[in-house]
Amino acid sequence: MEQPLKITAYLLLLILLNGCSAGRYYKAQQEHRESRLHTSGKDSALAREISASCKTPHQELEQLNINTVFVHPGMLWLDFNCGNNVTAESAKILVEHGYAKDYQELCDRNPERIGTRMQEEAGTRFIGLHYSLGGRPQLIASTLSTVAQARQKSGKGLVYYPVLVDPFDIEQANTLLELDAPHLGQMFIVLSAEYSLLRPNIEGLREGIRDSPKVHLIYAEDFGENWGHFDELESVLSADNVSRFREIFFLIAETVVNGYSSADFEKRLALLKIRFALEDSRPISIAWLQLAQEVPCAKGSTRTVAANIENR
Repeated sequence: MEQPLKITAYLLLLILLNGCSAGRYYKAQQEHRESRLHTSGKDSALAREISASCKTPHQELEQLNINTVFVHPGMLWLDFNCGNNVTAESAKILVEHGYAKDYQELCDRNPERIGTRMQEEAGTRFIGLHYSLGGRPQLIASTLSTVAQARQKSGKGLVYYPVLVDPFDIEQANTLLELDAPHLGQMFIVLSAEYSLLRPNIEGLREGIRDSPKVHLIYAEDFGENWGHFDELESVLSADNVSRFREIFFLIAETVVNGYSSADFEKRLALLKIRFALEDSRPISIAWLQLAQEVPCAKGSTRTVAANIENR
C-alpha cells in the first residue's frame, strides 16, 4: 500500500474509533471559578501587573543534560515514520535547549530498554513523550512496570513523567494505571482544540484520575490556540517564532528537571494562560489569577482578586 493510502486508512480508522470530543472537565473545587470569567476592572489591572512582573517566569535549570527523554511516536504500525517523526524531533528540541542529555525512540514499542537506560544514567527523573497511539494506557502501564523493576534493581528512586499528547484510548487508564505508584511522577495530558478531530474524551476518565494532583489537563483553548491532533508537536518545531505550545512544552520539561511540585506547575501554567489571554484580549479566569499570585515573581503585587467567587 502506498503511503497516502496508508495515511488515509489510518485517519479513517481513528475517526471511527475515536471520533471527536469536547473532552472538557472541571475539577469539582474549581468548577465555579474556571467556568466564570472575571470582568472586574481591578482584576484586569491585577492580571496586567502579574504578567509584567513575571515576563520571564522560568527559573534556571538546576541540572543540565543529565537524563534521556524516551520517545513513543504515534503511527508506527504504518511502518514509515520510525526515526523521522515529529515526536522524535520534539524530543530533540529538549536536548538542544538543555532539558535532557539525549533522547531514545522506542520504535519497537518495547519498554525494556528504558529500564536499562535509566539504571545507567545519573539522574532519577525521566520524561516520556507519548503521542497519539504512543500514548495508549497499555503502553504507559508496561513502561511503568519496567521502571518499577529498574527502580528495584538499581536501588535508585527512579521516576517516570509521562507527557501525553492527544493520547489514544485514554479511558483504559481507569483500570491500567495506578497513580499512587512511587515510580509514576506527574502526568501531563495535552489536548488539541475543543471539538477537534481525535481529541480524547477526558470525561471518560474516572474521577480519581481526573482529580488527582498528579494529573494535569492542558487544554488548547485555555491558551487561545486551535491546535489540531497533527499540529501540536509541529508547533514545537516551528522556526519562525516561539510558539505557545513550545513554551508549555518547556515548562513541563523544566518542572521535571527541577522537581517542581504539582502545585508549582499549575501556578506557572496559570502565568502563561494569563499572558496569552492578555495578548488576545480574552477573558481571564479567576482561578488563573489566584494561582498566579502564588508564584514568587508575582508576590510583590499589593493587589488582590476583587471578585467574590462564591457569589458570582
